[in-house]
Amino acid sequence: MSSVVLQRTLASPCTVEGIGLHSGKSVKVTLLPASENSGIFFRVGKTIIPATIQHVEDTPRCTTLKKGEKQISTIEHFLAACWGSKIDNLEVEVEGEELPGGDGSSIFWFNIFREAGFQVQSSPREYLVLDESIKIGENHHYLFAFPDDEFRAWYFLDGGESYHFSQAMEFSESDNSFSKLLSARTFAFSWEVKEILRRGWGKGVREKAFILDEKGESSVPLRFPGEAAGHKILDLIGDLMLAGKRIKGYFIGIRSGHILNREMVRMMMEDRK
Repeated sequence: MSSVVLQRTLASPCTVEGIGLHSGKSVKVTLLPASENSGIFFRVGKTIIPATIQHVEDTPRCTTLKKGEKQISTIEHFLAACWGSKIDNLEVEVEGEELPGGDGSSIFWFNIFREAGFQVQSSPREYLVLDESIKIGENHHYLFAFPDDEFRAWYFLDGGESYHFSQAMEFSESDNSFSKLLSARTFAFSWEVKEILRRGWGKGVREKAFILDEKGESSVPLRFPGEAAGHKILDLIGDLMLAGKRIKGYFIGIRSGHILNREMVRMMMEDRK
């Protein structure tokens, strides 16, 4: 018989100031312990936006929540750190429209959570357990989900037909390697850089993110082999948190990203209904 896992929140409030990953603008965030069963939610002014798929505004290269006229962007790395820190309930007050990006990974938030400490609550944690397989995607971009008794993920990426490299990474919540995964930074392919600059994306991490060229070589030293694939798993975990609870299942991503991640959450939630 499996043991009951109790919900957690932060032990004490804390305030964080930083630079938005894409906007490059200063932002201030206050993290507050939240009551059990309240989930993770953002407060922008007087507007409360739960971190659930129902409030997602589809945007490229990041995940954005919106309610009414208020929105908060680039939440995926924050939510992945909540997953890794076993945080179930949290109030996040934001003065701005984007969360601080740190170095483009989730380690920034993980360290903040650890410093604030954790409080175990009395209610048991609920899980969304997959009971059937799901496949989504097309044109060589796919995301698969299979039943499993824990969370596992495997990710494959390459540079497309014109490039000559590939990399893959596998992760399981039982192998105690989440700290490595948390440190995986955001990245871009060299052929994307011109468009990224034109659109003004990534202003807050241009000195910290890395670029992969046509041979798969990085513009800066990698923190571990397969860091790009690792970051894609990190994004997947953050987006899956939009289900409002942790998921038990085995996910396989092939060149997938935020769009397929969010579509997967919608399909899983529809199946629950």
